[in-house]
This record gives sequence, C-alpha cells and structure tokens, in this order.
Amino acid sequence: MNQKIESYHLDEEHHWVADLVCGHKQHVRHHPPLISRPWVLTEDGRNNRIGTELNCKRCDEVGLAVAEAVRRACFEAAARAYEDAGLRGLCQEGRWDVALDAVRSLDLLPLVRSSLTPQESGS
Repeated sequence: MNQKIESYHLDEEHHWVADLVCGHKQHVRHHPPLISRPWVLTEDGRNNRIGTELNCKRCDEVGLAVAEAVRRACFEAAARAYEDAGLRGLCQEGRWDVALDAVRSLDLLPLVRSSLTPQESGS
C-alpha cells in the first residue's frame, strides 16, 4: 500500500529512514548499482521527496491480516447460522437467508481492532 513520506531520520547505523504518514518506517538507502537513490544523500534531495509515496509493506501485511480475519469471521458466522437454521427446520433457501443475515449483522470493528493489535505492536 502506498504511503507518503512525512519526514526522515537516521537509524543507529546512520542509514536514512523515511517516516511514513501511516506511522511505519522504511529505509531509503543509496547502494548503487543495486539501489540508486542519490537524492537521499543531501538534505535538499530528501526534502524534495517529502510527500512522495513509497510502498509500505507493513501496511500490506496489516491489510492482509484484517482481510483474513474478516473472511474467517464471515465464514464461521454463515456456517453456524446455516447449521442452526437447518436444526430449526428451515428449508435450504431459508437457511441461506439466515446465514447471509448473520454475516450482515457481524460487528466488524472489534474484529478489525483485534487483528491490528498484534501486527502493530512491533512497528
């Protein structure tokens, strides 16, 4: 997920690190010929890149963790509701209606918060 550069700082090894608006950090090294970022070597070069976007892999990881948690919760809610509706004697169409209603009524905010907490603690 692309995030804008907000500022920079030097790490303990004196490598430049971009501080992204999402709160994550990303090294911006200049190691030619593999990585060519000569702009990182000067203050003007770094300042000219503030506001440009870098791909934040931590945000991608967090997004995937949230998506997987939501998918799992939806599947479990639908499966439980479908089975319960069958035990109550509903027809297949009625069971599907109940299962879909269970997914629609999921409170996703606590689920999203709990899936973010372990991922974000190491940033």
